[in-house]
Amino acid sequence: MDFVVIGRVVDTFRTEGELKIEPFAPDELFERIKKVFFKRRGGDYIPFKVIEVKPHGRFWIIALEGINTLEEAQQFKGAKVFAREDDLPDLAEDEFYAFELEGMKVVTDKGNVIGKVERVQDMGPYWALVCGDLLIPFVEDIVISVSRKDKTVKVKEDLLPL
Repeated sequence: MDFVVIGRVVDTFRTEGELKIEPFAPDELFERIKKVFFKRRGGDYIPFKVIEVKPHGRFWIIALEGINTLEEAQQFKGAKVFAREDDLPDLAEDEFYAFELEGMKVVTDKGNVIGKVERVQDMGPYWALVCGDLLIPFVEDIVISVSRKDKTVKVKEDLLPL
């Protein structure tokens, strides 16, 4: 069973042990999620039943079974929130989860190979593909296409700082 990061705990919320989550997945996932997981360093994924989820601006507030106080919630600040890959909602053909892009080969419209996507980084207003020292904004003006089948991302070379 594969797990994927769906968010990060940015803070606690109220005194009843709720967590404020920065989402890395579509709203549809948070609207219907029943269980999340946290991973102990070097250990297993620990499941938590979701009691309540509600939107809060660009964040989500989640109440989990067994976390009832501010003190209990504080231990999760900064932690990544995981879900089973099988629980993720299907996306449209032109939508992608960040984990799907990692490891893909980046090529330019002129046929040059830039490298592989090492990770996807949140830059605030947009996401960026990290390829070595190069950050490639994952925006429509630069990214021409993404092929799940070929595991490639095609970008406009003239818009890259090469």
